[in-house]
Amino acid sequence: MKKIFLALVAVVATYTLSAQDLRWGITGGLNFANEHLAKGNSSDCYIGFNLGAKAELDLSYDIAEGFYADARALYTLKGGQWRGAHNNLGYIELPLNFGYRFKLSQEVSLFAGLGPYFALGVIGNNVIEEGDTKLKTDLFGESYKRFDWGLNYNVGVELKGHWQCFLGFEHSLMNAAKSSPEGDEVKVRPLNFYIGAAYMF
Repeated sequence: MKKIFLALVAVVATYTLSAQDLRWGITGGLNFANEHLAKGNSSDCYIGFNLGAKAELDLSYDIAEGFYADARALYTLKGGQWRGAHNNLGYIELPLNFGYRFKLSQEVSLFAGLGPYFALGVIGNNVIEEGDTKLKTDLFGESYKRFDWGLNYNVGVELKGHWQCFLGFEHSLMNAAKSSPEGDEVKVRPLNFYIGAAYMF
């Protein structure tokens, strides 16, 4: 899975470096994540963040006016929260989107996009609080799979050709939890609603 993730990064980087009508930017935002468990149960909302770079390719000449593709390279913090415990799940994430932009005026545009994301876990801790004591347990490699992938969707507004504000949602298409040594299957599916902003150069 790591090789697949790195190959995707290399392909996107190679293509975008040689592409025309490409612009770059910086992006960041807040995550409102939770973990969906089996039988309809879910954790409470866990507030994290995302931060990274963004590349956007104009496809107006290739498809039709308004179409674009974008890629973001992010560090994103997700997880879940329960009474007295929470999970910190830090990923290097690559969302790839195909979208459409509609101009309301010369300075204001609306846009919407969707596509897959691929993520590689780098930091994963379960933290249990008992009074003033905190007990941390590593999750990746022990009880959680390090690789994750799923779908993401976003809608937003762009101002003056540079500033972007957007809302998004992403959900995993795989079970993030490993089977227990006893053979019991635990099902955990990460979900994340995010609010973001970007500045495009």
